[in-house]
Amino acid sequence: MPVAEALIPIVMFLILGIVVMSYFYWSHKSRQGVMETVQKAIETGGEFSPELVSQLGGAVNPRVRDLRRGVIFLALGVAGLLCSLFFPEPDVVNGIRAGSMFPLLVGGGFLLVWKLNSD
Repeated sequence: MPVAEALIPIVMFLILGIVVMSYFYWSHKSRQGVMETVQKAIETGGEFSPELVSQLGGAVNPRVRDLRRGVIFLALGVAGLLCSLFFPEPDVVNGIRAGSMFPLLVGGGFLLVWKLNSD
């Protein structure tokens, strides 16, 4: 196996790891920023209403978040399936279609949870 072919999966997993670590890092920094703001407000004697505290600690409504994630994953799966139409080799087409089924089904699952979640 040539060196270039061996580097493809290595680089793919490195990039995937960097993306996941970046997500957690920026999520942590965001929460840390909110906590620093609350701490400074407490030190200066700021007033906190229960609504403000719930807004600071709360994220997007889970129902809306499920809809967003479902649409994004569904779009990724459909894009992968459409991408498979451009390749003539059956092995490549089957691989792309198999890889596209995961985000397609995950998106369908999020949309199902969104539909079943009645607030």
